Amino acid sequence: MDERALVQTLENVMTPDTNVVKQATVALRENFFKDPQSFPVLIQCIRSHHDHRVRQLAAVEARSLIAKFWGKDNARPKITDDVKAQIRESLLVSATQDDSPIVRHSAARVVAGIARIDLPGGAWQNLPSIVTQAASSDKVGDREVGTYLLYTLLETLADVVADKWRDFLQLFARTISDGESITVRLNTLLALGRMSEVINTEECPEAVGMFRELLPHMVNIIKEVAASGDEDKSNQAFEVFQTLLLVDNALISAHLGDLVQFFTELAVNKGLTDDIRSKALHFLMSCLRHKKMKMQALRVGESLTLRAMELVTEFKESEEESDMTPSRTALGLLDFMASALPPSQVIVPLLNALPQYASHSDPAYRKAGTLSLGYCVEGAPEFIATQLSSIFPIIITLLNDPEAAVRHAALHTITQLADDLSEELGKEHARLMPLLIRILETSTEPDMWNRSCNAIDTVLIGIEQHDVEAYLPTLMPKLLEMFQKGDHKLKGSTVSAIGSAAIAAKTSFQPYFETMMNALSPFITIKDGDEELDLRGVVLDCMGSIADAVGKEAFTPYVQPLMTSAEESLQLGHIRLRETSFMFFSTIAKLYGEDFQPFLAVAMEAVFHSLDQDETDEDDQLEISEEMMEKIISVGASGTDPAAVSGDIVDMDGMSDFEDDDEEDWDELNVVNAIALEKEVAAETIGEILAHCKVASLPYLERVVTTLVEKAGHPYEGVRKAAISTLWRAYASLWQVSEERGMQKWEKGLPLKVQPTEELTKFGQVVAGCTLSALKTEEDRHTVKDICINIAETLKLCGPAFLADSNGNNILELTTQVVMILQKVHPSQMDDDDEEELAELDESSEYDWQVIDAAMDVCLGLAEALGPQYVDVWKIVDKHMIKYASSTEPRERSVSVGVISESIKHMGELVTPHTEKLLKLLMHRLSDEDPDTKANTIYGLGMLALMSQDSQKILAQYPSILLKLEPLLGNPEGGRLLDNAAGCVARMIMAHPDNVPLADLLNALVTLLPLKEDFEENEPVYTMLVKLYQSSNQAVFNITQQLVPVFSQVLSPPEDQLNANTRSQVIELVRFLAGKEPSLIQNYPNLVAAAAQ
Repeated sequence: MDERALVQTLENVMTPDTNVVKQATVALRENFFKDPQSFPVLIQCIRSHHDHRVRQLAAVEARSLIAKFWGKDNARPKITDDVKAQIRESLLVSATQDDSPIVRHSAARVVAGIARIDLPGGAWQNLPSIVTQAASSDKVGDREVGTYLLYTLLETLADVVADKWRDFLQLFARTISDGESITVRLNTLLALGRMSEVINTEECPEAVGMFRELLPHMVNIIKEVAASGDEDKSNQAFEVFQTLLLVDNALISAHLGDLVQFFTELAVNKGLTDDIRSKALHFLMSCLRHKKMKMQALRVGESLTLRAMELVTEFKESEEESDMTPSRTALGLLDFMASALPPSQVIVPLLNALPQYASHSDPAYRKAGTLSLGYCVEGAPEFIATQLSSIFPIIITLLNDPEAAVRHAALHTITQLADDLSEELGKEHARLMPLLIRILETSTEPDMWNRSCNAIDTVLIGIEQHDVEAYLPTLMPKLLEMFQKGDHKLKGSTVSAIGSAAIAAKTSFQPYFETMMNALSPFITIKDGDEELDLRGVVLDCMGSIADAVGKEAFTPYVQPLMTSAEESLQLGHIRLRETSFMFFSTIAKLYGEDFQPFLAVAMEAVFHSLDQDETDEDDQLEISEEMMEKIISVGASGTDPAAVSGDIVDMDGMSDFEDDDEEDWDELNVVNAIALEKEVAAETIGEILAHCKVASLPYLERVVTTLVEKAGHPYEGVRKAAISTLWRAYASLWQVSEERGMQKWEKGLPLKVQPTEELTKFGQVVAGCTLSALKTEEDRHTVKDICINIAETLKLCGPAFLADSNGNNILELTTQVVMILQKVHPSQMDDDDEEELAELDESSEYDWQVIDAAMDVCLGLAEALGPQYVDVWKIVDKHMIKYASSTEPRERSVSVGVISESIKHMGELVTPHTEKLLKLLMHRLSDEDPDTKANTIYGLGMLALMSQDSQKILAQYPSILLKLEPLLGNPEGGRLLDNAAGCVARMIMAHPDNVPLADLLNALVTLLPLKEDFEENEPVYTMLVKLYQSSNQAVFNITQQLVPVFSQVLSPPEDQLNANTRSQVIELVRFLAGKEPSLIQNYPNLVAAAAQ
């Protein structure tokens, strides 16, 4: 080994000549770093070279060679023990005595890399004590390096040195308050961050107590670096506190409220840099992400909401979306809180403050108020829907604000409201649409046009066809004008609005059809530039909406060129355009049904190609060219300027002493790239095609199953969700095709009374096995919710066949997962690692509730598929259902009582043993203040009266039930409550006709008919009347004159007033009555026609 040549080559790397750097880089890799002798030469260079840049470079390269030459993983070392001893001694000198801080820290990194091999192997056992001694030195420089070495040792060898926690924590108790050096204090903070990862209450409870005592000092450090404005130091300090949210909860639980308060104060402190304030807000978001239940219990939501709204007043129109400013980050915090915390902690305080903000003399406050609301809508749409009557007038006022910035914000909020509450906003069209059109017509700013189009786009979706017709003559010409004169951004917004107009208008869009198609058609062939391709995708999407509106016949002349355009779009290298093409395939498949077959091969091949793509996209990888002349290496927390090292000097052999031994751990750290997002759309497209082009798609079914079962384990939750959802849609489609081909309709219960085809049986077991396996470990709540919804819908459509595995594991596993969700202990609900036991919280966020709601839907599916056998499942889930039925949250009571009532229906007579418990619950809920809960309770009481055979307990409550129903029966405006009361009374009569005041009840009931909203309750009402006539009950004959016009109305449109069986019963009854007295129906032509059938 030519030592001088190696040193000269290192020096050459530092020259400004690119060619020299390239040659030196190759020489180091090819001529020197393959030889073990290069390692001690590098160590000597670290110790003695005159240029600190070369010393640092030598340390960086030595670190990369440790694994290769030192003997990692019990490999034979290529350096002798005596040389190793010299190297250790030399490195310690360099790490503690070099006059360059950056070299000291680079040498310390080499020490840590060697220690990672030595200490577990029994070598260099005195290193921790040497380092501890340095950290305890009277010399500040020694303490700086000593604490940094301790940090690096803990960073790489935490498990090995963890048994010395007492010594370390006692030392850190002194160094955390070092009076001479911020570097010592910060290094201690970093070391404590690493310590937090290895101490816990189970193994070393005393350490946890000692650590907690240091927390106030740790907070002082972050306060200090925040005030200094040093971005690098603050980044390191904030990272420590982010780590504390992920480790043993006992370390910070008692202080979490204080930490939230402290970081909130940092966030609102205008004397700090925007970067530090934003990082404080991100810490608060992490608290909500990792300690959500604790945060809810602390009830910090209200104060955080109000502080965040204050921060939004700093919002500047000039801010880019990518800017991490406090105001923009505060909006992100509001968005996150709205979904993570109950409405009472976020939405309620926001709405209480909104009037004050909206009427403030400062437009910044008016803008902040409406922006804050807009960002919270997605997290709690159901609750906000209940408050629209107070919200809407404020937003209308702000849309008329004299300040353009306020109007911009109000338009954004309208867009958000309509996006999540389209039906509710659609009902306000008379006040909203004329105003939005006026803003579009009178504004002169392109940005205002763009925002107006976005708002119009979302609002249109919720407007009924007969209502939207009034706006089309004014709106469509204006949108066409905007499209023709706008830039690409405005064109895209305008085209989206045109598509929404088509969706809302349906066949009423026909007068504008050709004009719009002619205007848009040139843009389905543009190919140049990303903006042009973006617009092409939006236009194709809009044309799909137009096709859906005008129908197959009218759109047929345009289909072939558009399908050609979509096919071509797949080859243009633009992912968003490929996604749009897939969605267009979905639209045309839905429109054409089995006639989509001519396009099927192209569409299916395209989606399979997408799903089979390799997601290792070179374009997404970081590339470091050899021409890169300057690489900044900054190690540690010295605070000195980093040294510049010329040349692209990286790990020469692809190995590093810090290489993770458990590479599989990295598999979990997957970035969601554009290809993964495309695969999600591709999987959804398959589902749409299979659902609407069932028979023609059968040849592709095997490949669909094989591909999607694999994708059910994809790292990105969107792909997993779409894959599993599409597998269930495929199963349902095959089931429907099999029934159309003669397979007998399924029957309730297990074992199966009707055997499905062999193909369906195998398919069902594959899908069920794949889904249940995923459900056990799935951590994404939206995916779990979708899985539950798909299982529930399939049970209702296809029955229990997929549950019928040979050993009964499927139904057992499904019930187990449902119970875990109801208990809030499913992996998708475990937001807090090792969270301490908290008193059960009375409220849930809407985001939390969605997955529980979906699990209850699975219970309904099981009840429908199993029939009376569901009673075995009910024994497992009943206590959880009853608990939710007693919740303080109206939505939880309403849904759970509804599920309980439906369960009673499907269990039939087998509900009898549960009568007392259910009757007690329902009688209590009969006085519920929430109308939906009360309506569901009334339905459940009627079902229990009809199904339970425990007549004694049921009849004992008849007087109380009728007493509470009496006010409803006398209120024709009762809506759904009235309809359910009618159904309940009908069932009570059918169950025990001799135990009710029949004549009085019938006289009250007939005044309420026909039912206006809940047509399902027509079944018990008319079934009861038919039975009374069949038994020749005089009370019902006495009201025949009043019932005849009712029969006429329910046999008239809308057809969905009666199901087929009830309709047949009513027609039979009409024939019977007409046979006895023909004059009864002579004034009702439809009854005359029915009687004549």
